[in-house]
Amino acid sequence: MRRGIALAVMLCSVASAHGAPQRWTFCVAASQSGSDVWISEVFPAEGDRERFEAAFKSALEKTGVTGVDAQCPLPRADKVVAVNAQFDAEAFNRKLGAALHEVPAREFPERR
Repeated sequence: MRRGIALAVMLCSVASAHGAPQRWTFCVAASQSGSDVWISEVFPAEGDRERFEAAFKSALEKTGVTGVDAQCPLPRADKVVAVNAQFDAEAFNRKLGAALHEVPAREFPERR
């Protein structure tokens, strides 16, 4: 019980410290042929979508992946909704036969 209350207080403190509730998203990038797809983990979305897309593309380029189209869905207030959308994106690309590559949260996005 105490742990649950402490967690709720911490979450409220984080939300009020930033002035808004936390929002969540992930990014997807596909090779031009569509045979390879990179999907990031769900991450806290602080900033605009265009910045996330540019940072995701840049992070992939640093690993030698070039010529990809990076897209990030609009951030969601509910992390579960963002995680479900990420699972759907993975399932969709797997169904198309793409080779999926996970991009860990520690590698993306770039922190300010």
